[in-house]
Amino acid sequence: MKNENCEKKMDEFLALDKNERLPLSLTLHLLSCKKCRSQVHYLTLAERYASEPIHAASAKELFATRQPLKPVSMTKWIVWGTIMLLLMVTFGIFLNRIDHAAIFFHVLFGILVTAYCVLFVATNMDFFIKKIDKSPVL
Repeated sequence: MKNENCEKKMDEFLALDKNERLPLSLTLHLLSCKKCRSQVHYLTLAERYASEPIHAASAKELFATRQPLKPVSMTKWIVWGTIMLLLMVTFGIFLNRIDHAAIFFHVLFGILVTAYCVLFVATNMDFFIKKIDKSPVL
């Protein structure tokens, strides 16, 4: 019941012209309903910000604010990748004699390799995005 009333009151507010006086029923509802009051506040702020003039920045200002590429340290990724490969080979040799363990082994290390790749890309996302932005257009 309250949600329907709130929706009606928000529709009533949105139907008003700019700087039009609020009806008494809407004012009372806004005084009693925190959710609607905050929505009206945010809508008012958004309208104020949208009406401000846009200042176009020069190309020099835009490029001056860009941060240089942070170098990606590949050392820890290579070390952990090598450790992971050595473990795969070691477990593969020792578990090759047991059939049901080999299936579990392949699935487990498939998941580990996938997680490794996802973590590598996720932790270096800023680097990859900036590299893509700098690449020449074909």
